[in-house]
Amino acid sequence: MLKKLFCFFMTVIAVFFLGCKEENIEPKTNASFQNLVSDPWDDPSLWASSNDGSSKIELKKAEGVKGDAVLVEYSLSGEHGWAQWKHSLSPEKFPSHSISFIIKAEGFSDLEIKFLDSDQSTFGRKVSLKSYKDWTQVTIYLNNTDYWWGGDDKFDKPLDFYFAVSGKGNGKIMIDEIGYASEGAKASFPIAGVLLDPDRELPGIGFRQRRDSELIPEDTGVLEWLKTIQDVSSPDKAGLPSMESNEFQTFNNALVAMAFILKGERERAERILDFYSSATDRNNRCLRLQNFFYKGQARGFYQYVLLNDEGDKLAYHNPGVSDRWMGDMAWLLIACKYYEKTFHSQRYGELSGLLLNLLNEWYTDDNASGGGYVRHGWREGDKRLHENGGHPEGNIDAYAAFLLCGEKDRAMKIRKWLDTALKGKSLPLDLYTWRVLAFGKESADVLNIPEYDLRYRKTLDINGRKVVGMFHGAEPEISNIWTDGTGHMAVAHILYGDRERGYFYSNQLDGMLFDRTINGNKLRALPYAANTKGGYDWVKFDRGFVSCAAWYIFAKNKFNPLMLEKVE
Repeated sequence: MLKKLFCFFMTVIAVFFLGCKEENIEPKTNASFQNLVSDPWDDPSLWASSNDGSSKIELKKAEGVKGDAVLVEYSLSGEHGWAQWKHSLSPEKFPSHSISFIIKAEGFSDLEIKFLDSDQSTFGRKVSLKSYKDWTQVTIYLNNTDYWWGGDDKFDKPLDFYFAVSGKGNGKIMIDEIGYASEGAKASFPIAGVLLDPDRELPGIGFRQRRDSELIPEDTGVLEWLKTIQDVSSPDKAGLPSMESNEFQTFNNALVAMAFILKGERERAERILDFYSSATDRNNRCLRLQNFFYKGQARGFYQYVLLNDEGDKLAYHNPGVSDRWMGDMAWLLIACKYYEKTFHSQRYGELSGLLLNLLNEWYTDDNASGGGYVRHGWREGDKRLHENGGHPEGNIDAYAAFLLCGEKDRAMKIRKWLDTALKGKSLPLDLYTWRVLAFGKESADVLNIPEYDLRYRKTLDINGRKVVGMFHGAEPEISNIWTDGTGHMAVAHILYGDRERGYFYSNQLDGMLFDRTINGNKLRALPYAANTKGGYDWVKFDRGFVSCAAWYIFAKNKFNPLMLEKVE
């Protein structure tokens, strides 16, 4: 999933001030840039930087458009790295004044522009650095940002202004003429907030109403594609690659195991779950091997390993900086419990116990909320354990897993923390959809937050027809559909919301199916996204993605994988 495209709820873990260093780069001049800033923050020593513990960032002095500028060089670690730099805000100047700067960037990461207040409320806006290949003047007001996390959804006494880069890769950013803009400066972005669809509550059945009276039958080619991918992707025919590649992801395989169980493919589900059940050698001494233990210590499973040997890198080994993330442990535990429930078997009882014990070990109370959360787990190839703070998406998974294991008290502590942490109307999509899948009908109303908001809901032309689906975040300028998220919405509505709307989204997934032929077998598959916009440059549109196939099967069979519930 884009399971961690979205921002962690954490405090800064390392802050240091960087000295000035001259950097010779090509200076630019452009008379068209307005003189908006009278007292610029163009000295690197005025900024404090921090990172995720593994990524690198350095601030240097350089020559910009109008004299001195700040040059930021960064290298992000793994798939979801981040680094940031901040400057304090003056209550006398902000938010009455905007922040203006001139920027040029080399890189493909996301740039986050953030405002932090005294109670740690964070408001921000995310843009792609690809937008700033040429020198560009940017002016941003507080009302151009959305509430993201921390504190509450009201901006009180200003504390800090942040830039952050997130995602993967490395690059350079030049920032010149940054500071408080003169009054009346024109904003570079529209006012943030929901974009309500005027047809959001249109009654009846139809495309504009986003309701269908019937569910289009499941295309059996999707299940056949999963079966074929399992058979052809590795010698032991156990795990599935995420996108017909060589990456064997724990979360995605937990989903596929449940899809196989749902469709009566017991032996195929066992191939996946047997792999993890056998990877529990307490005497394991190989740090990179996909194994629950390392030198006798329970560490959990890596998020991804290689499915086959790749050069000098071995199959079933971490190729570099894979995490052992708590959310994946929760999903694998849920898959084991589904097998137990369906087949009345304790085949994975030991594996379930190990996973449950690890989640309990990583749990911590949170005094502020009166609840608690399961901490992150091992990060960046076991370089460190946990982050500061909890991850809401993963703790929704953990809440569901604890309930299925009969640990209601622990689940309720997590629920209390989640109810405190999940505020606002601009959260990642799955923090609405999965909340409903985990909490049930009592939370169904939160589906209307992304459902009514055109920042999330998109209409595209795909394969010669109009298709409606959901994007992963509140992004008004991005026209793309996240296939997994559309599946989440379909399942949540079918079981707990507006069933006919759930049918509609399930049927929209049929519009994203494409033909796939493997070893002479004519199959059907779904891409991870509809196009490359919004950070999906890595998606291959002639290959299917296994999590999308699983969510398609869940939707067509009216099955909720977080509560293991099915309706007729």
